[in-house]
Amino acid sequence: MNRGSVHRMFVAVEMLVLALPASVVCLFSSVVLFLTLGFPWSLMDLVVMHFVLIGMLGILGLWRVAVACIWNRQTWVDHEEALYWWWRAACLGAGLVGVSLAVFVLLGLGWDAPKWAIIIALGIVASPLLIPFCHLVYLRRSGSKLER
Repeated sequence: MNRGSVHRMFVAVEMLVLALPASVVCLFSSVVLFLTLGFPWSLMDLVVMHFVLIGMLGILGLWRVAVACIWNRQTWVDHEEALYWWWRAACLGAGLVGVSLAVFVLLGLGWDAPKWAIIIALGIVASPLLIPFCHLVYLRRSGSKLER
């Protein structure tokens, strides 16, 4: 067992233990949120819907990049151009989780927020996704070839 296989195992465990439950909760809560919004959508309803859809795209991007990292050692290295847009989606999702964390902290400090801010703060549920994302950022920055 070398370093690359150990990193791949850690990413797999992180994705199964942390990312899978958070992804399922986010998927179901986004479906419920979409079902609660009535049709004459206001501007805030549209903003919340876009926030949720872009967050789901970020989750899908993280899963695609993580599966490429785990599944095939050459996929991560040789097909980096094909994973470019998935990686960008994962980065966007991580940024949205950061926004949710910031709004959650403001709510914790006593901000009397409107309804849309509370909904965006509920994106904190996706914060366990930051751990495998940070691990993949480390692997990408370190230039690890993830060889077997």
